[in-house]
Amino acid sequence: MTIFAAFKQGMMQVSRTNRMVFFAWFVNVVIAMPLALPVLSQLDGYLRGTVMDETLVQHFDAAWADSYRMDMERSEFTRALDYTIFGYAPFMTHFEMQMSGTFIRTLGNFLYDFFIRWEINRASTSLLFLLSLLYVCVNTFLSGAFIGVYAKEYPFSFTEFLTEGARYFGKLFRVTLIALIVYFLFFTVLIDWINNSIVRWTQAEASETVPYAYYMLRNMIVLFCFAFLAMVFDYVRIRMVVDDRTSSLAAAGAGTKFAVIHARSTYGLYLVLCVTGVILIAVYALIEKAIPQETYWPLLFLFVVQQCYIFARLWLKAGFYASQTKLYQAISFEQHLRSVANAPSMT
Repeated sequence: MTIFAAFKQGMMQVSRTNRMVFFAWFVNVVIAMPLALPVLSQLDGYLRGTVMDETLVQHFDAAWADSYRMDMERSEFTRALDYTIFGYAPFMTHFEMQMSGTFIRTLGNFLYDFFIRWEINRASTSLLFLLSLLYVCVNTFLSGAFIGVYAKEYPFSFTEFLTEGARYFGKLFRVTLIALIVYFLFFTVLIDWINNSIVRWTQAEASETVPYAYYMLRNMIVLFCFAFLAMVFDYVRIRMVVDDRTSSLAAAGAGTKFAVIHARSTYGLYLVLCVTGVILIAVYALIEKAIPQETYWPLLFLFVVQQCYIFARLWLKAGFYASQTKLYQAISFEQHLRSVANAPSMT
């Protein structure tokens, strides 16, 4: 099967599971509620009875927003409320944090303290971190559900979708822990070594252009390696579900072997899917740029557009699972046919 054939089949299959994607969107909204509702309540109390109550409905005031954040700087909800992480390009504001693996490091240290030292690191238990941890668990459930139904050749029900997610949650959660260890080592060993080396290599440079170029090269390495690792663990999950494996370590080895041996097809398909995601980001960026964001009704319309964008991102994520599952099944079937054809005759 060619890359584009797998992509086409995957997208067609996702188009028949819009209810499941809508469910994934709804779950994401529910996860965001513990953060959004307290912030809205706090904002309502801050505005009620002030002259800004009606003014902000007509025109957004950036100076007022800065004052609000300063007055509420001790609030965990307000500190966690940074709308840029929900936008089309979080890498603009949070790029350095992502390139350094901040969340991976925090989660890794939290789990290490919890499972090895038998204590809870309270410094890591911020609201946003706990919601992110919950999102990891939900994403594990959804990945098992999507892969489980996309691996089938017959129509399936929504009940079966939920059943597949519950059935493979334990197995895929173990895969998630293995992935976390790999990502943690990637950032703490390789990326820390690169960062420390850049400091040594550029400490005598008079211009900031040289270290800037080194850090841009580092970012390219991080993006390439992280994308490759993400693709590998997608196939680890696929092999865990499709082959109904019990050992997460064996599935990790088998998935890695498959992704590396067939890297031209697996990584090629992954790049096609990523390019589709970049196009989606560009389209949304153009739409958001064209919508005025200073009055109430355009902001409400923009919120609806943002929810459609989030739905489209989840739809594409389902497309990753569907296309990669189809590619794995097609290559495995071709290998099986070749092995049968090359088997020695019994006569």
